[in-house]
Amino acid sequence: MDDAGLSDREQHALSAIEAELRRDRSLDRILRFGRLRHRAMAACALGAVAVGLLIAASVTVSLPLIWGFAAAWTLTVAMALPLLAQWLRHRWQVREHTGRLREHTGRPG
Repeated sequence: MDDAGLSDREQHALSAIEAELRRDRSLDRILRFGRLRHRAMAACALGAVAVGLLIAASVTVSLPLIWGFAAAWTLTVAMALPLLAQWLRHRWQVREHTGRLREHTGRPG
């Protein structure tokens, strides 16, 4: 196999498949929210670690535990804020889309 490239026919077929996948909104939604779900679970786990460090730091008044809590809490907030913004943006789009559908069909909300 000296020639590693695709033939014209294969390239055309691949382009058609890629175009069809780009148009598939349900696949896009599944892929987008699958990543979102993993990041949300990671943020929750990091939040649980932060709470554990807070409890340990408040009981022992240990400076390393206090700094560990501060770092874990900062990372939790930094991870959760973009997720919250994305969720709110999605909710806004759904509400806007639903409102347009109601206007178009004339049905009350």
